[in-house]
Amino acid sequence: MIDYNYLTLQNPWWRNAAAIEEDDKIKEFESLKFQYYPTQILDAPLRAGDIILIAGPRQTGKSTAIKLLIRKLIQNKWNPHHLFYFNCDALSNEKDVIDLIIQCQEVTESKKTVIFLDEISSVPNWPQGIKWLADAGLTKSTTLFLTGSSSINLKKSGELLPGRRGRGKDIHFLPISFSEYLALHDVHIDPIGTVTVKKLAELTDMKHMVHKHYQAFLSTGGFLRNINYGITETGNDLYLKTLKSELYKVGKKEDNLREVVRKILSSLSSQTSYTNIAEEAELGSKNTAIDYLNFLADSFFIKEMKFWDIASSRVVLKKNKKFYTIDPYLVWLFEAFVTGNVSFQSFFRLIDESRLAENFVASELLKAGHDAYFYQNAAEL
Repeated sequence: MIDYNYLTLQNPWWRNAAAIEEDDKIKEFESLKFQYYPTQILDAPLRAGDIILIAGPRQTGKSTAIKLLIRKLIQNKWNPHHLFYFNCDALSNEKDVIDLIIQCQEVTESKKTVIFLDEISSVPNWPQGIKWLADAGLTKSTTLFLTGSSSINLKKSGELLPGRRGRGKDIHFLPISFSEYLALHDVHIDPIGTVTVKKLAELTDMKHMVHKHYQAFLSTGGFLRNINYGITETGNDLYLKTLKSELYKVGKKEDNLREVVRKILSSLSSQTSYTNIAEEAELGSKNTAIDYLNFLADSFFIKEMKFWDIASSRVVLKKNKKFYTIDPYLVWLFEAFVTGNVSFQSFFRLIDESRLAENFVASELLKAGHDAYFYQNAAEL
C-alpha cells in the first residue's frame, strides 16, 4: 500500500482547501501572461461510473489542466476529501493501480469521488488494473480521469474496457490551435459581412496582424511554454529530453529514430513510402521503419496521411503517404534532434515556407479532430 503521508503530499487540499492555491502548477499558471483555460477538461461532465481518458504529448499542460479542474471543484464547494490526485510515475504495475484506488476509497471514506491518475501510461499493463476495478464494481460511483502521453492508451482502453467506461470520453489534449493562439493574443476574427471601403481597410489591417502572429506561431507552435517564455535553449532541451525519454521507455534506438526523423524532414509536404524511409534511414526492413513511425505517431509527434482517391471515394493503402508534425514547433524540435543543436535560430531558413504552410494546415486539421487525406492528379490537393 502507498504510504498515507505520500498521499497527503499530493492532495494537500485534504488538510486545507485553500492549499490548492499553493500548488506549483496553479502558481505557475497564475504567473503566466497568456493563460489558456482547457474547457474540454474544465467543463467535462462528472458522472458516476465514467472513465475519461486524456491523451496528449508531455509538456502540453495536462497536469495543469487537472489542477485547474480540482481548484474549480473546490471553489464550487465540493468536499476536498472527495477529490483525489496521484502522479502514477511512482507506480510499478497494474496491482499498484488497484491498490491505490482501493486505498483512496478507504482514505476518503467515500466511493463517490473524483479520481485523477496522472500519467497512467507510465504504468505497465495499466488497462488490466482499471478493468479489474471496473469488474469489481469499484468504479461505478467514481468519476475517473486518466492521463497518458501515448495514443496507444486509447487503443488499449478500447480493447480492454468495452462497456466499462460509462459515458466517459477520450480527450485528445494537443498543443493549442492557431485560432486559440490568436484568442490568447486578443485577436478575434469576425464574419466579413458586407464589404465597404472602411471594412476593406479593417480587413487589410487584420490580415497583416494575423500574418504576423502566423509567422510567430510557426516558431512557437501551440506549446504554452514557448508562447509564454519564448523559444529558449532551455525549453528546447526540455522537449528534446521528453522525446528521448519516451523513446527509451519503449526500447527504441536513438540512432535509428534520428535517421527516420531526418527523412521525415527532408520529405515534409512530399510523398514517400515505408520502403523509401527504410532504405534512406538504412533500417534494412520496411517493418522497422513502420515501427519507428508508429512510435512517433503514438507519442503525438507526427501524423501519417494516406492517399484518398476522389473518383472511388476511398483510401488507397498501396499509394505513397505524407507525414506531418502534429504542431509547427515540432519541425524545429526534429531539426534539433537530428543536428544536436538546441539553438533554433539557425534552422528557420532550412525549410521552404510553402512546405511549412502545408504542414501548418495539416496540423490545424488534426487539432480540430478531422480525418485528413491528400489527393493528387495533374496538380495536387
